[in-house]
Parts: sequence; C-alpha cells; structure tokens
Amino acid sequence: MAFFPFTSPAQRFAKKFKPLRDTVYDAGGMFSGSRMSADLAALEPLAEAVGAGSAEQADLLWLQFVVFRKRQQHAEGLPLGLRALAIRAARGSLTPTERYEQHYALGESALEAEDYDTAVEHLQQSAHWAAHEGATLGTEQKLGIREEIGYALHEAGRFAEALAHNRQLLADAQSAFGSGTDKRLSGLINNLAQNAYELGEQAQALAWLQQRLALGQALQDTDIVLDTLFQLGVLAHEAGQPAEARALFQQRVDIARAKDDEDLLDDALATLAEFEEREQQGEPG
Repeated sequence: MAFFPFTSPAQRFAKKFKPLRDTVYDAGGMFSGSRMSADLAALEPLAEAVGAGSAEQADLLWLQFVVFRKRQQHAEGLPLGLRALAIRAARGSLTPTERYEQHYALGESALEAEDYDTAVEHLQQSAHWAAHEGATLGTEQKLGIREEIGYALHEAGRFAEALAHNRQLLADAQSAFGSGTDKRLSGLINNLAQNAYELGEQAQALAWLQQRLALGQALQDTDIVLDTLFQLGVLAHEAGQPAEARALFQQRVDIARAKDDEDLLDDALATLAEFEEREQQGEPG
C-alpha cells in the first residue's frame, strides 16, 4: 500500500506563495497588479490555517501591502501593512534595518493616503531605527526622514509640534551641511515659514521667507527666488500693504523677463494681473 507524504499547511502555503513573492520582487519583471492582488487574496485561508500571528500570515499581508503600493492604492494597502508589521514586531523577528525599512514604507504610504497621524508615528519609528544604521544610512537620508516628519506634522494640523521639530532640524541640518547657503536648507526654511504662518505668527513667517530669499539669491537659484517673492507678495497683500505686494510681484516679472524665459514670464505676469484684479475688486488676501 502506497502512502502519500504528508504536507503541512506551512509547506502548502510556501509552495504557492514563493512564486508570487519572487514575481513581485523581480526588479525587471512585470505583472498585473489586480491579478496579483487576487492571487494573494486566494492564499488568505491557507495562511490562516498555518495560524493567526504566524510568520506566513505576516509575509502574506506584507506582500499584499507592497502590491497595493505598486498599484498606488495606499488606503487599501496600509491596513494590511500595519497588521503585518504588528505580527512581525510581536514575534521579535525584525532586525533594526528591517524595522527602519518597514516603518518607512508604512510612513510613506500613509502620507500618500493622507493619513498624516499614522505617517508621523511610523516615520518617527523609522527615524529611531535609522539611528542604528550609521554604517548604511547617510546623514542626509536621516535628515530627509526627519523633514518628512515635519511635513506630516504640518499636514496633520499639528503646527506647533511641526515648528518645534523643524527648528531643531534646521539647526542639525546647518551643522551637518556646514554652510548657511546650502540649497538643501531651502525647503526646510520654507516649511518653517509655513508652520509660523498657520500659527498666526506673521512676523516670524516673514523672517523665514526673507531668509529663504537671501539663500536663493546667494545661490542664484531663480526658482527659489521667484517662489519666495510670490509668498512674500501674498503676505504683504494679506497684511494690507498693496504697494509692497505690487513691488514684489513686479520684481518677479522683472527677473523672469531678464531670464528671457517665456514660461516664467507668463506665470509672473499672470500673478501680477491676478493681484491687480483683486485690488480693483477690493478682495482681501
């Protein structure tokens, strides 16, 4: 009498799961996202048969999350990724590198899903574990994660936290980059201006924007200069200073014309025209 070898649920799961995982992670491969999601969903009963909280269940949930990210369906995938990480963390099976990478992926996906509080939580965790990655993660990358935290705090409406966070980040970035005229500071200074503006600290917002303008001028970076002049013009308009606002918007036109860039000039002229129309109609900023 012949006996068929016994295969466990874990073995049956692995046999079906591995080809799908290999396909998803094949850098040069292509697959149908919707079909892959369906194939992975079909494995859910088998993963559950292995056991709730099993490594297999976590692997399946994470791969489903990855596929949803590739499909730009972040709201659908995020809960699956969160469940996967919770299982893995409970099992104590993650290295610091894996913790950094997985918290970061969840934070990025939460940003795309506009779930900003969740983004803050996981980007903060990512930054914490990135501190263990001194040999593999550069200073600029670590600062980049912290800049994303500041952005998420702002978008979550946590403006005071964002301002405090970004103040410290600016000091650290200035120390790391060794120059007060490093272009990488531009976005961070702009974020501080936005934080202050939302808190009603107009004078502080103005000071940050003036600092950003000086940086753009020192770098001879037209994009930074024009964008900052626009924001300064809006602030002046809102403060009831029409002559100052008009001068700032006109300055944008003059710079664009000097650059002989038709697109820049069209944009600057349109902004000036919109401002003048608002002034004629007596509209507030």
